[in-house]
Amino acid sequence: MEGAIDVKFPAGSLVPKNETGALNFVRKYPDYNGTNVTIAILDSGVDPRAKGLEIVPGGDVKVVERYDCSGCGDVDTSKQVTAAPDGTIVGLSGRVLRLSNVMKTKCPSGEYRIGLKSMHDLYPSRIRDKIVADAKLKTWDEAHKKAMAEVSREVADFEAKNINAQNLPLKEKLNKENLDSTVEFLNACEKKFSDLKTTYDCVLFSTDDGWMAVIDTTENGDLENAVHVQEYSRAHEMVNLDEFLSISINVHDGGDVLEIVGMCSSHGTHVASIACGFHPDNPELDGVAPAAKVVSLTIGDGRLGSMETGTALVRAIIKVMELCEAGRKIDVINMSYGEHGHWSNSGRVGELMSELVNKYGVVWVASAGNHGPALCTIGTPPDISQPSCVGVGAYVSPEMMEAEYALRQKLPGNVYTWTSRDPCIDGGFGVTVCAPGAAIASVPQFTMSKAQLMNGTSMAAPHVAGSVALLISGLKQKNINFTAFSIKRALWNTATKIDYVDKFAQGNGLLNVEKAFENLTNYKDCIENYLRFSVSVGGNGAKGIHMRQGLLTKPEEFNVSIEPVFFNDKYASAADKISFNVRLTLIPTESWIQCGSFLDLCYSQRTICVKVDPTGLAAGVHRASIKAYDSSCVEKGVLFEIPVTVVQPIVVDPKSLEYTQTEAITCKPNTILRNFFLVPKYATWAVLEMISADKSDTVGGKFLIHTMQILPMKYCKAQETQKILPVNSVSTTVHPFKCVGDNILEVCIAKYWSNFGTVPLKYSIKFHGISPLNGNIMHSASGIHRIDLTTLSAEEVLPSVSLKSAVMILKPSETKITPLTTRDVVHPGRQIYQNVLTYSMHLNKSQEVAFYAPLFSTVLYESEFESQFWMVFDCNKMMVGCGDAYSNDSFLKLEKGDYTVRLQVRHEKKELLEKISETNMLANIKLANALSVDIYKSYNQAIVNGKKITTFAFPAGVTRPIYLAPITNEKLQKASFPNQCSWLEGTIVYAKDELGKKCDTHGFQYILTEGPTVKKNGTGSPKENKSKFEEYSEGLRDYQVAQIAKLDAENAEAVYKTVLKDNPTFVGAHLALIENLDSNDLKMNLPLTFANNLDKNDKNAAALLKFKLIKIIELAELAMKEIDQNALLAYYGLKTDSRSNAAKIKTQMDKQKQQLLDAAQKKLIALSKLRVIKAVVDSNEVGDDGVDQLENIEQLFSDIGKFIDYNDTKVLLSSIWHAYTLNQYGRMLKYLGKLYEDKLSREIVEEQSRVVSERKWPHIEQLLNKVVVTSNPQGFRLF
Repeated sequence: MEGAIDVKFPAGSLVPKNETGALNFVRKYPDYNGTNVTIAILDSGVDPRAKGLEIVPGGDVKVVERYDCSGCGDVDTSKQVTAAPDGTIVGLSGRVLRLSNVMKTKCPSGEYRIGLKSMHDLYPSRIRDKIVADAKLKTWDEAHKKAMAEVSREVADFEAKNINAQNLPLKEKLNKENLDSTVEFLNACEKKFSDLKTTYDCVLFSTDDGWMAVIDTTENGDLENAVHVQEYSRAHEMVNLDEFLSISINVHDGGDVLEIVGMCSSHGTHVASIACGFHPDNPELDGVAPAAKVVSLTIGDGRLGSMETGTALVRAIIKVMELCEAGRKIDVINMSYGEHGHWSNSGRVGELMSELVNKYGVVWVASAGNHGPALCTIGTPPDISQPSCVGVGAYVSPEMMEAEYALRQKLPGNVYTWTSRDPCIDGGFGVTVCAPGAAIASVPQFTMSKAQLMNGTSMAAPHVAGSVALLISGLKQKNINFTAFSIKRALWNTATKIDYVDKFAQGNGLLNVEKAFENLTNYKDCIENYLRFSVSVGGNGAKGIHMRQGLLTKPEEFNVSIEPVFFNDKYASAADKISFNVRLTLIPTESWIQCGSFLDLCYSQRTICVKVDPTGLAAGVHRASIKAYDSSCVEKGVLFEIPVTVVQPIVVDPKSLEYTQTEAITCKPNTILRNFFLVPKYATWAVLEMISADKSDTVGGKFLIHTMQILPMKYCKAQETQKILPVNSVSTTVHPFKCVGDNILEVCIAKYWSNFGTVPLKYSIKFHGISPLNGNIMHSASGIHRIDLTTLSAEEVLPSVSLKSAVMILKPSETKITPLTTRDVVHPGRQIYQNVLTYSMHLNKSQEVAFYAPLFSTVLYESEFESQFWMVFDCNKMMVGCGDAYSNDSFLKLEKGDYTVRLQVRHEKKELLEKISETNMLANIKLANALSVDIYKSYNQAIVNGKKITTFAFPAGVTRPIYLAPITNEKLQKASFPNQCSWLEGTIVYAKDELGKKCDTHGFQYILTEGPTVKKNGTGSPKENKSKFEEYSEGLRDYQVAQIAKLDAENAEAVYKTVLKDNPTFVGAHLALIENLDSNDLKMNLPLTFANNLDKNDKNAAALLKFKLIKIIELAELAMKEIDQNALLAYYGLKTDSRSNAAKIKTQMDKQKQQLLDAAQKKLIALSKLRVIKAVVDSNEVGDDGVDQLENIEQLFSDIGKFIDYNDTKVLLSSIWHAYTLNQYGRMLKYLGKLYEDKLSREIVEEQSRVVSERKWPHIEQLLNKVVVTSNPQGFRLF
């Protein structure tokens, strides 16, 4: 029976505000709704056109500034041009750009700046495929299907006329090849379209109202219909480049850089909507602080997907400083971004973040991360050297479950299973408070959606940022002074502790806005509002006490320094510093912590001794702190805390090496079972097994399994596994994972927060181990390599090595340190410099390559240098890939050719940059097939290449060696990697057990002495016995011949005759004079381009050209006459040559063959050009031999084919011309494609475009024209 339908949708929980009291606060204080507060959103970019982000109450613009700090949108507009009298300029694309009326009116001087921008990186990665699919549907599919159908009919007609395709005459064979090549080309174009990249001409000019940019979205130079846009800071103008991408602009460095600001994902808009969205018609959907304004600072780099970079972070910090200095105070920063640092007690970016908070008073709110449920998973930020940031964990309420997730029942409010957990690795607090971590909020227009559900601490942080905006709005209106320190302390002291929620995930509790405001107003005059208390433990400056190092059997003492630091300490009042004094009461929260009860603190550092006694603690994790109160006013809350975390591990039975939970534990949604084990010394992997004890429950539950070990100076991801697995009673769920001996392992079994029902869980964990000594690096020059293996328990061993890549060391060919631009100056006047290092690399074939600079890899926030960014360019300076600190495993597909890698490293200290001027980069080249290393049980078997190792049993605790033999040169040659490679990389496994093989892999490097040696076949030319005079004569002749090509025509002819006088049969002289007469310009050797460049009105030029071509034909005939073609054919028809001077004969024959091919090709092309001249220019006026040379061309082409494949790069030009003379455009396109593979030249693609135009395929012509522009930028891309 149907019940009553509930028609009241809980819309207020789509963007939750009630859980933290933010909604009640705004109802109670309507004017404290974010008015007069600005939030900087450091993210992927904010869309001012998204619903709720257009205006603030009162109608002013909400998003007041938009900057792309990453450099992704930068366009080099340093080139200046003056408009021609006809109102045109030539863009960097080569197109003629016709000025719009607006440009002529607003820029009467006619002075413009031009640039070129590939839009590919500005499109969010998720919609690039959608854009290509849309363009394909609108501009490609119909036309291409028509072209394919047309060619298919031609193929069908040919096949109908030529039934016996095996015995075709040459003419028909060429026709068939032409048709096949056409089909192949059309299919290739279909694939090429998916890689389509659009590049637009950009024109920048100054007006009375600031800068204006024009972006030629027409791609044909019609600037009247192009996009015109003014600076966002002045006009708040957003424009659409197409229906997907909207952009704004900024201009830097006096016009030298045009910054196009897009969005690299929808993330930043969603974040801003939560923090301060304003929906006047639907206030339930408002963000937390609807009247707050936004400054959008994009730190996600579109070139890297949406990864933040050091450059972007530092520029964002500088921009906030700049706005604050200009009186446009940024009150709050929201950063729902971050990585994980290897350490947090130092790092250039972290230092600048702290400087911004400490000096400018900006409240920096950061997401804690989504890497739980294991401990020590706090991201960076908030985990930096000083606890400057407000770290936020993610909470989900019953109302959110109902409105956002459509769960069939409500569960008690809790943190999300995956939210990152305290402590920081150095023991500090990472999570300050938790807040609602999901919302269905507005997203950019390019998503084609009004709103989307997103969850994560990324969504919790803007809730807190918006709440801080409410607090600041109220404080400003009440004229109450505050600092970032007082705000954070109030949030901490007033948060609502939730007893049943994981204490490591909630910080000090759920954010409570109303109580925080009450705290700030009640204690507004306290001196500590203007300072923070720097807590430092030990010599490494840890932010807390973290004991996680084996079995703890005795008490330990720690020296803890406490130092008061005033807001903007350098400029703080001396009187305030002198008068500062607070008498503290120190309260340990647990009895196993001891310290002094009182501390009198003035403006100086004090050190106290803290004793931690873990000896009576049960196995597990224990958290406590020492709370410091002002003894004169305890009720205002804690001034600071010293966090203490102690891990007492379980020590497994040394015989069984297993831990078993025999009694079933009832797991409800979000139940977390957290165990810590001291991993046995030789353990290298473990196996977790889980099963439901309820035999009747076949469905079971969904569990998030997280295993983690914290290794010294390594981030939390260095030794972990994280996986969602089903657990039921039908079969045992098995999870193998790698581990490190003599280190504490955390095993976290968490029933997923939204997984209903209960599961009575039993589980066990067993340790295994085959521990190698000297197992990671083998040097081939050292011969047999020995690895000693020690087993933890009895194991079957079957070692194997798989080498999957070859590593080439790239050394810098150039290094240059220069000051950066005005947007890279830290206030006041601290100039940032760059060191740009240049590297070169050549690939002989297509390869997958990953580049990285090992000196800077895997460090970002913790790096002493603020940024590292590299870009790879092909020989035309087109960027083909880029990367930063985390690019080690990002492989690029690179074609054969020459490449330039440019690495930029930034810092404000030039002396530091000078120290890295010899930094190497590595190119990791993926092998087509993995290489193996032969492994033996004994040294003697290894040295004689005897019986290879098979499975053998290892008793527990025994050490035995295995032996690895060097890889043979034959195998190395077959692997076909560049000779310059220094080592091979891959993995080695030891276990036979499938679970062990799956997880217990070890990195392995095979050091090469040099690249694979190419065996010489003894066919080199032996040195002839010649007299000194003969050597002199030949040397003089060769020198003279070499000069012929370089001299002017008259002198070249004279030297040519001199050589022939003494050497009348020397073929090289004829070829040298041909080279002198012929044009080396590729444009003049491509048929349609050649024809297009002929001026039929210039009869003199045509006559001169024809004279040269006839001369080339004569010289080629002379050269060919001196070569016995029949003798050549007879020689190359030999299977073997057993003559004693076979090597000498081969050298001579190869030389003659190449000379013959050169002469034949030059003659064929010259004859073909004469035909073109005859067709284009009036032959009667320039002289006409009256003979059509087609038969001669056909014969030459046939002769060339006797000695070489027509697809060989040496004769591709003659193949192209031959195809042209027969109007066989399919063959022509095929040969042009092969020529382009050998030489990435703009002229070749332009020739392809002309061929396609002849075939009347405008859609492909348009595609190729895009390729021409995109593939041939005028210079290297800006960093």
